[in-house]
Amino acid sequence: MTTTLNALDKAKNSEKISALEARNALLGCFVAIHGETLKRGAKILGKDLTPEEVENHAKVQMKMLMGDKFDYPTKESLEEVKPKLDQKMNFSKVDKDLKDMHDQICQMILTKI
Repeated sequence: MTTTLNALDKAKNSEKISALEARNALLGCFVAIHGETLKRGAKILGKDLTPEEVENHAKVQMKMLMGDKFDYPTKESLEEVKPKLDQKMNFSKVDKDLKDMHDQICQMILTKI
């Protein structure tokens, strides 16, 4: 999980980042906000998820949506995948303040590319 969270920290502090760093930072944002929901859901089903399993889940979802563009992202491909990943991870059900914060952070990341 440190890869995505480190990328998220770099995106918050850096002037410009590469599209690959932005992809990892977006994953970090999804993991940070959606991770607790995933952990709670798994707990109900009797399974404890590690932070690595939560990150892997988000990564698998993003890979599925981006296809070949996952390994070679562009600003445009990341802008296209963000709302799809929001939908896939049920962000419409997240509290409005968290959703707004998530949207702002993702937008900030995308403007740094």
